[in-house]
Amino acid sequence: MTLINNNQQPDYMMLVEKQLQLTESQGVAIRGLWDGMKKMQEDVSEKVEEVQMMVQEVRDSVTLTDAECYQLQNAVRVRSVSLTKDRHKETDDKFNETVGKYRRMIWSKLKVLFSVAKYSHIRRIDFDDSIYFVKEFRPEDYI
Repeated sequence: MTLINNNQQPDYMMLVEKQLQLTESQGVAIRGLWDGMKKMQEDVSEKVEEVQMMVQEVRDSVTLTDAECYQLQNAVRVRSVSLTKDRHKETDDKFNETVGKYRRMIWSKLKVLFSVAKYSHIRRIDFDDSIYFVKEFRPEDYI
């Protein structure tokens, strides 16, 4: 077997050169594939971030459930009665009138605090804060 072809180059040199060209073209193809995958990953990460932000916006805009409205109503009822008992006896003529006055005041200040026209429009993420506000409400802070 001869190691020299017609061009006076050994056969293995041509084979190695062809293999080198093939490897280089494969490297270019793999680099293109890698760059494409990297771009797709960046795009997916961007989209996931956008979706997470949209989900948070939706969560932040959802208003109180019926059960939460009931709990808030009950807290206002309990607090208005408690405030009135601190100032009047239940047998006083003004007891019910004063309960109503405190109840209206709590609702009014609660709506102002959360910038809503109706208490049922308070956002769910603000529910705990609204309950805290009612439980800690002191009329003296607003007079």
